[in-house]
Amino acid sequence: MKIIKNKFYLSLSIYTLVMAVLIFCFQQFQNSILLNNFVWIALVYFLMLTLFTYKITNSGLPKDNKTFITRTYSAIGIRFIFSIFPLFIYLIFSPIRELSFVVVYLLLYFFYTAFEIYYLVVNLRPDSKK
Repeated sequence: MKIIKNKFYLSLSIYTLVMAVLIFCFQQFQNSILLNNFVWIALVYFLMLTLFTYKITNSGLPKDNKTFITRTYSAIGIRFIFSIFPLFIYLIFSPIRELSFVVVYLLLYFFYTAFEIYYLVVNLRPDSKK
């Protein structure tokens, strides 16, 4: 189990680095002060959110199936609430609403969610053979 966790953290670090390079390349084509500031904050935010929800979900793996499913659904709900709330705050209170930031924010949400789901499926494959 410890090897799986270390592999997850290493893969998450590499994934975040790739996302940072992609954001940097995107910023070279899109000149926006707001995009420069908020996207990097969003990247770190999704990194921390992924670590938090993975910890919740992964703690249900050694237990029974009902606990695992409950924790997985809880993590999905937590991820959704904590992801959409900052976006609503941005859209309500920001005087400059840039569509490019909203698009990048939602893409980060989907990419980090897909990354976490991928690692959950990888962890469940050995159990499906039983």
